Amino acid sequence: MASGLWVSPTRYLDFGEQKLRGLTREVASRTLAWDFSALIGLLPDPDPILRKRGDGAEILEELTADGKVLTAIQTRKLGSLKREYEFTAGTQDGQTDARAEQLCKDLLADLEDVGMQDLLSGLLDAPYYGMTPAELFWEPRDGSIRLTRIRVLPNRWFGFDQENNPRFRSIANQTEGDEIPWGKMVFARHFPTYDNPFGLRLLSRCLWPVAFKKGGTKFWVTFCEKYGMPFLVGKYRQGASDAEQKTLLSALAKMVQDAVAVIPEGNVIEFLDKNGSSGSSGSTDTFDRLRNAMDAEISQVLMGQTLTAQVGDTGSYAASKTHEDVLEDYREADQRLVKGVMDEIGRIYRDINAPEVPAPVFSWFESEDPQTDFADRDKTLTDSGLKIKKAYYVRRYGFQEDEIEVAESTASAEDDRRKVGQEFAEPENAASVEEVLLAWAKEQTAGPAATMIDAAEALLGQVESLEEFRDRLIELFAASEPERLGTIMARMELLGNLAGRLEASGE
Repeated sequence: MASGLWVSPTRYLDFGEQKLRGLTREVASRTLAWDFSALIGLLPDPDPILRKRGDGAEILEELTADGKVLTAIQTRKLGSLKREYEFTAGTQDGQTDARAEQLCKDLLADLEDVGMQDLLSGLLDAPYYGMTPAELFWEPRDGSIRLTRIRVLPNRWFGFDQENNPRFRSIANQTEGDEIPWGKMVFARHFPTYDNPFGLRLLSRCLWPVAFKKGGTKFWVTFCEKYGMPFLVGKYRQGASDAEQKTLLSALAKMVQDAVAVIPEGNVIEFLDKNGSSGSSGSTDTFDRLRNAMDAEISQVLMGQTLTAQVGDTGSYAASKTHEDVLEDYREADQRLVKGVMDEIGRIYRDINAPEVPAPVFSWFESEDPQTDFADRDKTLTDSGLKIKKAYYVRRYGFQEDEIEVAESTASAEDDRRKVGQEFAEPENAASVEEVLLAWAKEQTAGPAATMIDAAEALLGQVESLEEFRDRLIELFAASEPERLGTIMARMELLGNLAGRLEASGE
């Protein structure tokens, strides 16, 4: 037996046989630590809140009946669900091939019938319940194994064995659970650890705030019912019989609902508010503060902050912006969690159908509004001194001829154009804007990139559209200068956009 390890192709470390055995054996485990949880089959749920109450994870679903909890969950989830997503073909050494492209197309075709919105919503529940299991359903078709359905399941149906492997708690095997076949299940888990493979449950941390708020609200309603309405005080004549007193009391009780009563002559009824009573009626401020404190605690647990869910008197733009950034960090973490699960699905799909091909890759991205992009570019060009005609606005934005008028340049616009021109070149030469920007781009990319700029500039005069320019530019530089292509593409796309606007202004 070798007593060392090759740590690189040219370096061998000789540890000695005894040291090597120490390195390769397991030192700490549940069994070796004499952990009693290792003696009873599936691991017990280590959630500290649920363990102290003696409840199961199913109680967490009841917490969503609270309006504050539901609002916080929806606000956090919808921020992720509004984003776009896609699967792209996997790459190896930065390159993809036709087989990887076809594998990605097959997966996308299968996912069209899966119900991706429901799947993503279910996976995004993992932070609140600790984990979200999802079962994959397969079907042989057209010489391959196709994905037909993905079903999100209740997490209470699953546990973990001593090696932290997930198990299905079947009715026939509640103690140890059934082994899950490879390729059948994926799990979205929120910050799992060796000691807690179930994941960190945020909803369990909201259990006591919800309970306190419910109790406080109950007393608050009773308090408002008691002190929020006027007191009814009945005065009976001296010497009235017990029957007359009971009749008056009965009339007062009925007036709580309809404020109408018939009383014997000589009796009097007065309405007294809380200030006219002899004792103190108390204040609702205590209950209001309790409710606000519990709502703030819920928002803090589920969203990491409070101002995006409730704005108090001390709120400010800077504080709310900071809180919104914190919430966005939480959403990005949720999206990374979902990406890990979707990438695992892509790898399983690859291993089943084409093991030698790179697996498809899942990603989120922000959808862009083309009209907004065009408007921003048009404003930049107009501020630079270019004049865009009415025909362009009609074609680009869908206006009617009689709906708009293009205003003439004002003195202030002329001043702004001079300022812009002074930063680049001669202000009087409005036709040289493209040349000035080309010179600026060359200055920014001086050195080896200058040759590439010249070639791109020459190419710009040969193409008929921006799409053709992009395609031919890739062909021109991809093979020789791939590391600089991204920078050149960004700057030349600006120049291409300017050329398009100049062309539009001449129509």
